[in-house]
Amino acid sequence: MDNYILEEVFNEADFPKVTFVKSKYYREIRSSIRSNGKHITLSGPSGCGKTTLLKGLLNDLNILDTDFHEFNGRTYSDVNDLFDIFSKEMKTTTDFDDITKEFLKNKFIIIDDFHHLTAPVKEQLGKLLKLWHEKNVRFILVGIASSATELISLDPELGIRNDPYELKQESDEFIDELINLGEKALNIKFESTFREEIIRACNGVPSITQVICRISCVNSDIEETVQGEEKLVNLELKNIKESVLRIFNAKYFDKVVGLAKGKDHARSVHNTYYDIIFHIAKSEKSEISIEWLRSKIVNTIKDPVLKNRKNTSFNSCLKYFAEVIEKRKLNDALYYRKGASYISIEDPSFRFYLTLLDMELVKSMLFIRNNQYSYDVAVSFAGENRAIVEKFVNISKEKGITVFYDFDVQHELWGKELEKKLVDVYSTEALYMIIFISKDYPIKDWTNFESEVGRNESKKRLPEYILPIKIDDTPIVGLKSNIGHLDLRQIDIERIVEILEQKLLEQKSE
Repeated sequence: MDNYILEEVFNEADFPKVTFVKSKYYREIRSSIRSNGKHITLSGPSGCGKTTLLKGLLNDLNILDTDFHEFNGRTYSDVNDLFDIFSKEMKTTTDFDDITKEFLKNKFIIIDDFHHLTAPVKEQLGKLLKLWHEKNVRFILVGIASSATELISLDPELGIRNDPYELKQESDEFIDELINLGEKALNIKFESTFREEIIRACNGVPSITQVICRISCVNSDIEETVQGEEKLVNLELKNIKESVLRIFNAKYFDKVVGLAKGKDHARSVHNTYYDIIFHIAKSEKSEISIEWLRSKIVNTIKDPVLKNRKNTSFNSCLKYFAEVIEKRKLNDALYYRKGASYISIEDPSFRFYLTLLDMELVKSMLFIRNNQYSYDVAVSFAGENRAIVEKFVNISKEKGITVFYDFDVQHELWGKELEKKLVDVYSTEALYMIIFISKDYPIKDWTNFESEVGRNESKKRLPEYILPIKIDDTPIVGLKSNIGHLDLRQIDIERIVEILEQKLLEQKSE
């Protein structure tokens, strides 16, 4: 029996020489590679085995590393000129003929993660592929499905010159064969119930299978081929959940937190972005109906006022959801188009991750405010101090603190009866009211109006509502002199925001 170390058998980060299983597309793609003049596009979700399949095919056809030039689109995700990329990769000028001359020294030019290239670069490439085809330069492009569709749409005549393959999840039989190969190499046997759980959890994604099998062996003290009697691996997925999650956290965790924060660092009211991602995670489906989400997030609220606010917030979040997905760089995992009736998880690895993820951990990274309040704080100030207040607002946003600031909501205030709107904000929509006290504050009609609303509300709130920040020694009528305050002459804005952040965290934990 040949002896293998574990990582030669199960390894999600390298080509699986021992556990390589041929995809159902193997023969067709092999024929395309052997067909002179063909470009090839391999598309599909992350972890479905596109790159692994390509490497297996190149090995099978004895195409050596020296026979092709390969690079990753992620490396150039901020470059907007195709010739700048190719001149750097081929170590030549940006001239088309010079680049083509270098290309012809290779059987193939392979671009992995093609979808990470910028739109201008993909457009340039799409328009030039036909010309390079005529010069016998061949490209193999590997990316997500939408990038392949986008490429083909740029030039209808590209069709016969490019063979597109969209890889999806593999069958249970494929995953079963992968596990079989690993068992034979390591002289082990996954207990039948656990084996079924692995196949079910992997949902046809080879990379997930590699992760679970490797972690299972590590936790069963299997580091290499077992000598002698076959060893049984008898676990449950819950036993290795944390270890498996750790593998995917680096790729997804910060992005999920960013998605839960939403637009502009959690400007959404009532924590609705978090509610959306929470229910997507708990649904265990890959296509989630908008109306199903609404039934879980909005329709369960009994109070009609709160329900109406939540519904408004939900609709607002959907309006920007596609933008947030793109901003958090989850557009290769999640798909939503404004006005669509569903949110789709395009990446089965991401679906698997959400199923295991502890959403309470995500929640702990956010400022989850009481549903009663739309804003953490509302600011009241004289116009002469706007520059100071704007700095405070911007730093607060970076911390994930939501602030009612008039310049941010001019579209909401335009045409409204301002007195009524501001009474609503300062009395019912903000957890705290921050007053910036200066010599100009008491002499302004609007600030006097706002401070009166704040004083009336503070009588109803426990333990505190008004948080004064002094810019100078001006006293405010009606505001007790012994109320705790912060002084901008003693500490800077950054420190004040840190103190506010701590106060909000303490309030959240109560």
